[in-house]
Amino acid sequence: MLEHPVSLTNLTITPFLIRLQNFLSAPTMSDNEDNDERQASNFESIIDNMFTRLRIIAVDVEKLQKAKEKLANMQRRNTFYHLLGQEEEVSMNLGSEMGVLRSKYSIHSNFNQNSGPGSEEELDFEELSEDPCNIPFEEDRWHGFFKDFQILSTPVATDPNENRKCVELTSMTNCDHEIKNHLLGGVRCFMVNLFVGTQHDNQSLIVKLRESEISVSKELGFPVASSVMVKISPRHQFTGGFSTQFRQEGKKCVELVQGQKVILTVDRQYSDRCTADVIYVNARFLIGDVQRLDFILIGEDIQLMVRSIHTDHLKCCVARGGMLYAQMPVLFPARCRRFRVSYEELEDLTFAREVGLNVIVSHIVGTPKYLDVLEQAMTAMRCDGMRLYARVVLNEIKGCKGELNWAVKRYDGFLVELAEPAIIPDIMHLCPDAECFMQLTYASKKPIIFDPRVLDEQKLRVDPAHYHYTFYYPDKYVTTCPQPKSTIYFRLLQSAIFEQICPAALANTPYCDRSHTGADSLARAVVTASMEVHAVAIVVIGVTTRMVQKISHFRPQSPILFVSHMRSAEDYVSIYHNVTMLPFRTKCIISHRRNVFLKVIYALAYLVKRKIAKQNDQVILVYNYEDGTSFPEKYIVYKLDKTNFAPHMAESLFPVDQDQMQTLKEIE
Repeated sequence: MLEHPVSLTNLTITPFLIRLQNFLSAPTMSDNEDNDERQASNFESIIDNMFTRLRIIAVDVEKLQKAKEKLANMQRRNTFYHLLGQEEEVSMNLGSEMGVLRSKYSIHSNFNQNSGPGSEEELDFEELSEDPCNIPFEEDRWHGFFKDFQILSTPVATDPNENRKCVELTSMTNCDHEIKNHLLGGVRCFMVNLFVGTQHDNQSLIVKLRESEISVSKELGFPVASSVMVKISPRHQFTGGFSTQFRQEGKKCVELVQGQKVILTVDRQYSDRCTADVIYVNARFLIGDVQRLDFILIGEDIQLMVRSIHTDHLKCCVARGGMLYAQMPVLFPARCRRFRVSYEELEDLTFAREVGLNVIVSHIVGTPKYLDVLEQAMTAMRCDGMRLYARVVLNEIKGCKGELNWAVKRYDGFLVELAEPAIIPDIMHLCPDAECFMQLTYASKKPIIFDPRVLDEQKLRVDPAHYHYTFYYPDKYVTTCPQPKSTIYFRLLQSAIFEQICPAALANTPYCDRSHTGADSLARAVVTASMEVHAVAIVVIGVTTRMVQKISHFRPQSPILFVSHMRSAEDYVSIYHNVTMLPFRTKCIISHRRNVFLKVIYALAYLVKRKIAKQNDQVILVYNYEDGTSFPEKYIVYKLDKTNFAPHMAESLFPVDQDQMQTLKEIE
């Protein structure tokens, strides 16, 4: 997110973008330079208005982000106060860093001093929760009676793969309560389609998500960070959605009668309010190329004839009638340059940047030239730092020549969907190109978000030969909010099949370390160890997300908890398989070993408080042993002691020999 509005004086208007704005061109001029200046000036005016409007939209999101950071800071300080008897930012100089870690003043809090192995029933790590005086009497009493259980206010069905979901949010339905339930259940990946709904509605949706994160964070006592990806408007032209009244009446289509007067508008306020009289289409840059008496096609049947042209709409009459559905393709005359970057794409890119969303999904893969043009537009709009994904319809990929191999190298990830078959039900058929595409994407360690709704509705069945492509390779599975209660077929099927093929897939993976530091081998060893000891969690302490991505690539069944101060990692790391990020940002400068120590005990406190890890459970800790390395290079398996893990970590993370231990004892 930008700290200050973008100044148009610093925005380079390239010839590429000038050509995109030909609809704004003035009457023919003999001087080409004057013509380019006129077009650039008009384009600056449009982009200036866009930046100003979207900057106002981003104010609420920025306020919530600051509130989240302040809350996370207070929660972190409170946690360390109970664990160490002081805040982690207190400066202590006792002559030796490891002496500080083993000092009774820094390790043993009052709770640990007064707690022995037999006092676990009394402590149970509830010191990190809210004041018991603020908890209702009934809830407090039952918590004391049923150890390690939680009283739920509403019945929630058991979901075996909650953290493998990517919940698609929409402004069409009210899902405030569902968002909070998803966050409480462990979901950390969400998706928003910017083509559906107005910008104000989508901004309200992002604000609701951030508010829910703050609310859940208060309940858990630890910060909550989720990754959000957005689908930008398609470059090709489509109609919008119907109004709320139509949806409430259960109407899915309206009939356009021959001779009827219709307004074709590009105003996004009507993007989800289409009626039989006003139809939205994402074609703002094409209006200037339309001429009177032109024909515009909607779908395969409907034909509109243009009667008059205005700034943001076309007045038409129906030349040939038909049934109008939501998101129908629209075909403009051949003179209209339909394949250039659309105004709606630029607007969506700016919106995503201003509200702090750095993962965008293109509607199609396109061609290398399509991607070049999109990247140039992102650079011009100051969005070149975003991660660019592409939407792929897997069972529509045809051929066996590897035509999508270039896309695997250039895109950062993929949203994989399935088209409905002509015959229902049918078996999912994949061409060699589709299989190769999934294999290469998985081998490249790039996230795959899979939309299984066609499989969940049992319109398609998966052949056992394609189990890896649907149940193993994807990182996340798309679900709607609110989720339909009619079936949970796919979730249960995926969970059962994944547990069966995961160990075999790991064993059959070739021992090939493509890294220069041995990181691939370490990641594989971590996942193998987690399966052998049945670890309840894998805790990764690091700065960058590289090791997390490598561990996630081998698809561990244990959840991965990534503890880092890297703010930008929150935007995308939770998209990877089974990853949850625990932000840890401090204002003070601390040494490497103390930094690792504090992050590890903070992660263990989170696991205990969330009841993910219980007494004597195995937890794998991955961290940097040597100072100066930018990636973790060591891991240990720790048998959790819920009441004494803080002093245990001081001895386990950085072991010392007997001479050093004697010196430390003398210092203490």
